[in-house]
Amino acid sequence: MDKEQARFVLRSFRPDGADVNDADFAEALALAMENRELGEWLAKERAFDAAFAEALGSIDLPENLREDIIACLAGERGDFPQAEDASDSLLIGAFASIQPPPFLREELIAAMDRTAAKAENVVVAPGGRSFWRKAGIPLAAAAGIALAFVFTRSNEVTRLAHSGHVSAEFVQASFIKTFESPDFDLEKKQTDHTVLVQHLRDRKLPCPSELPPGLENVDAIGCRELLIDGKRGSVICFNVSATGVTHLVIFKRGDMEGNFPERAKALMKQNGKWASAQWQDGDKAYIMMGNTDVKKLEALL
Repeated sequence: MDKEQARFVLRSFRPDGADVNDADFAEALALAMENRELGEWLAKERAFDAAFAEALGSIDLPENLREDIIACLAGERGDFPQAEDASDSLLIGAFASIQPPPFLREELIAAMDRTAAKAENVVVAPGGRSFWRKAGIPLAAAAGIALAFVFTRSNEVTRLAHSGHVSAEFVQASFIKTFESPDFDLEKKQTDHTVLVQHLRDRKLPCPSELPPGLENVDAIGCRELLIDGKRGSVICFNVSATGVTHLVIFKRGDMEGNFPERAKALMKQNGKWASAQWQDGDKAYIMMGNTDVKKLEALL
């Protein structure tokens, strides 16, 4: 082994000395002890590596950094599963009803790291398409990456496939499930709702022509795109003192089915702890939701 070969090997030598007894480094280390030039180079190399490791160790990483990176990669590659037939829809709908236990996401990610070499052993859904391959990354995040936005209810698979529309009830259920996920986040955060509306307009997403009176003078929280059963919508979240966080969901009226009266006669519903109001204005359909009661929500209209 010459000096250049030894340098190449020793570049992988860990600065904490953990490799000192490793046979793979023995010959290179022996040469560094004999050769002054190589020994001085190794000392400087280890000092630099130690300083670099210490600098990295001083950085406080965001708690959900890994999940955010996985989500971004999945979104860029289009890895979020879309229901292509009734079989896929039934499987996705089944996952929508599962409430994962605490720490399941971390355990799944760790398990996938250990078994990455076996990733090709997938289950093929009827019809020849591999649902599991398409759903792999979202499932690795334990249903925490907005899966509800692509769910199709199993008891409406056929009807939705023919109509090409989504119902208000399905939009509400999908949004609530995703909002209650620990990974829910807003892509644009801002208290001024006019800034959020412009952000949605720039992204060519449905945005309100006007807000309900009860939301006009309260601070917004943020907004984001919603993708539900292939239909693009948006949501703006408000911090309303009387109702808590209130969500205004907007879709194109042509993408929605069901009854959407004018706002003065908005359809009010109470579903468990969630209240909702739905109406239409021009070519937009609106669903306002909050973890409150119907009367408090209705007062915002």
